[in-house]
Amino acid sequence: MEILENVWKFEDYQQNFMQEFCAWKRKWRNVKTRKQKRENLEESCQVCSELNGGILYEKFGSGLSSTLNDSQLNAVLACLDGVRCDHKSSVQLIWGPPLEQGKLKLTLTCDPTNVAITEVASRVLKLLKESIKTDDYGSETLLLPLGDILLFGSKERLKVGQEIEEIYLDYRVKKLSECFGTLTGWRHCFSSIMDLLEDCVSQYHIFLENKLIKKRESIDKNEVKENYRNMEMEGDNEELKSFLEFVRDRFKHTATPLRNCLFIFCTYIPKRFILESNFQNMIDLISLLDSVETLLFQKDVVSDELQELFSHSVAEEFFSSPGHRDYLLQKIRGECHTVLRNLQDSFSELKFARGMNIDSLKDFCFKTDSVIFCTASSSFKLHSVAMEPLNVLVIDEAAQLKESESTIALQLLGLNHTILIGDECQLPATVKSKVSDEASFGRSLFERLSSLGCSKHLLNTQYRMHPSISYFPNSYFYNNQIWDSPNVKRKINKNVFLPRSPIFRPYSFINILEGREEFIGRSWRNMVEVAVVMKILQNLYKDWNDSKQKLSIGIVSPYSAQVQAIKKKLGGKYDDSDDFTVKVKSIDGFQGGEEDIIIISTVRSNERGSIGFLSKPQRINVALTRARHCLWILGNERTLTHGESVWKILINDAKDRCCFFNADEDKDLAKAILEAKKELNELDELLNADSILFNNQKWKVYCFLSYTCFANQFFLPWLVLIFVSDADFTWMFT
Repeated sequence: MEILENVWKFEDYQQNFMQEFCAWKRKWRNVKTRKQKRENLEESCQVCSELNGGILYEKFGSGLSSTLNDSQLNAVLACLDGVRCDHKSSVQLIWGPPLEQGKLKLTLTCDPTNVAITEVASRVLKLLKESIKTDDYGSETLLLPLGDILLFGSKERLKVGQEIEEIYLDYRVKKLSECFGTLTGWRHCFSSIMDLLEDCVSQYHIFLENKLIKKRESIDKNEVKENYRNMEMEGDNEELKSFLEFVRDRFKHTATPLRNCLFIFCTYIPKRFILESNFQNMIDLISLLDSVETLLFQKDVVSDELQELFSHSVAEEFFSSPGHRDYLLQKIRGECHTVLRNLQDSFSELKFARGMNIDSLKDFCFKTDSVIFCTASSSFKLHSVAMEPLNVLVIDEAAQLKESESTIALQLLGLNHTILIGDECQLPATVKSKVSDEASFGRSLFERLSSLGCSKHLLNTQYRMHPSISYFPNSYFYNNQIWDSPNVKRKINKNVFLPRSPIFRPYSFINILEGREEFIGRSWRNMVEVAVVMKILQNLYKDWNDSKQKLSIGIVSPYSAQVQAIKKKLGGKYDDSDDFTVKVKSIDGFQGGEEDIIIISTVRSNERGSIGFLSKPQRINVALTRARHCLWILGNERTLTHGESVWKILINDAKDRCCFFNADEDKDLAKAILEAKKELNELDELLNADSILFNNQKWKVYCFLSYTCFANQFFLPWLVLIFVSDADFTWMFT
């Protein structure tokens, strides 16, 4: 029986082995097939390359070259070359290090996080607003066409503010609903103003009739017309108006909602849907309405003369001198009516959303917009929308997105071209399970294609950081492939902060040996580093009060317990100032962000040299590349250099560049550390000659003898030494 069991086990083992071997063979065959496809894919379409090669640069190159560097321009043109090809699908990888400010100036579609997609959408919106030229449509700065771009997702998670609400789906639906109501929609607005321009005299007579009927209900209706003149002569100002007052009042009430409707149409409906000719007509109509209003509200307008003018048809020529107000008013009145009629006829043929139903308005937005911003996980909603197929998918921060998450958007029908923008040297996707992590579940599509040899367009110029800050990340993570742009080189001697201290340079590692790490819940904190952070902020605020220049500060730590401890100490101290802002986040939370000054609290302080996940190079890279002007790193040199991690190389580099300082070299920091240790009852840890307690303090020593009496028979002498420091700390030894 045991032999049979062993045979069965062997057969099971053999079967499992063959299944795994076959699966491995299929996987390898698929890799080879994908590699062959990639090689075929990278062979650009000769027809389109020859056709587009010169045209693309001629059309876009001259304009983009003034705003993009060479690496950006080459990447943009390569993407455009692939996108304009209808013969082959294409995949482009753009390697955008965190040093690259804003990466590409492209319209992007997907991002892994809500924070990232909001940031990209706001930048694209800003670029779009800057690109609009006032001489194209005259008043187009007031009618900014945003209908082609759309952002959707959870409002709370996206944290939609005023700066991007114009492109947010729910806000757009709310605005469009104003134009499709039965009594408030565009049809009603058009009809009302057209009737006023064409037949306002009849409307005025009806108005007088209604007032007369209401006032004299007992009088026979046949007598109404005979009483018109008597009523006007009586001048009942409370209820009756002159023709001039009537026209002015009606024009205000009809032109205002019409202007609002035109503004919404121009802003929130794409030009390609509403048609270029209609867009121009709406701008002309706004100008004509302004002209009519200006002429109507002049002080010397006579009511009877105006009534005589409006008694003529809009198409009828009014015989008056060309420069006269009546001639101009009749001319503009006719032009305004003609434009309204043309727009009404044209709009009636367009397939607008039906009614004010929210779902139909959302579908209308999805169907008409050409660029959609969302997170990768939110893109699943597009699978259920009956819309034209999207041709291009652009994924920003692609190296931070799991491969499985990328497939959500990649499965959208009609996609021919994909552009992945990311950086493998930054944080990858978060995978908490060790088993899943070891199985490469967190691997990104960007990483997979890169490992298969797919070429990448490197963006090789950084626009964010002071050269002293970018030096180490560039040399360690990017093999010195990144160049500092001229604008950051010009800032070398500018933006000096805390100049009275010798240790706060653009790039400084500040060594704090006196800290003690504490394990709180599932995280670590270091209250001495918290105290140092607070003292630095206090000094920065004092200096800022003198200059009042805008200053943003970021406090970064890898541990959530440290983040919470700093936030608790900080409270809402600097919330009231718009020009002095302080943000406290984890390293993961700061990816994609940047501030003028970044203070990194590394927290770990132990004799074992244990630094946990702080040793991951990608996390360190993100932390080191967030600052524009100053990067100050707080940490324990002995702990961080104990092992063979990137921290040891970083600290040695800081020493070689004279950027390494001990905290006690700054008097304010030394005092803050002593006060923190006293508050924590940890002063006994400083009882050594090398500690901050003795290094930087001036002590006064008092010496005297003391005697202790034993059993009233003899006295034992004691030598008492009392040490008093400048920081008001007193120690006594006997």
